Amino acid sequence: MKKLESEEVRRVQVFDTRQINNLLTGNGLACEVEAGSELNRAFVKVQVINKQKYLNKIEPNSARFYLRKYEVPSKYIDNDWDVSDDELFNSVHEVDIVGIKNLEKQLAKYLDNFGILVNEWKCDNPL
Repeated sequence: MKKLESEEVRRVQVFDTRQINNLLTGNGLACEVEAGSELNRAFVKVQVINKQKYLNKIEPNSARFYLRKYEVPSKYIDNDWDVSDDELFNSVHEVDIVGIKNLEKQLAKYLDNFGILVNEWKCDNPL
């Protein structure tokens, strides 16, 4: 078996345990991705729809999630302005994704490495 030369080369398209636990308890995960224009910033966000306080109350295979990928003009983030759907570009909003595995499949369309997803408050995600 050939060993990869660098961790950066390896594509990780599954959630780790920490990410799954965050999602199931209602903490959204987000990251910034490459935007289509230098004037915009782009983000991906995933979150459970019906959050639970305790992990044992919700099953990863039956939980319902949503995924949002969008671009917003940089000036909104730079000036800390509120962002509404009217200001978004290239917006994708998928709702009622059932189960972690289906969420991973949908997210893989927009993100090569799930390792960059962090709690949404840790990035500039405006939504």
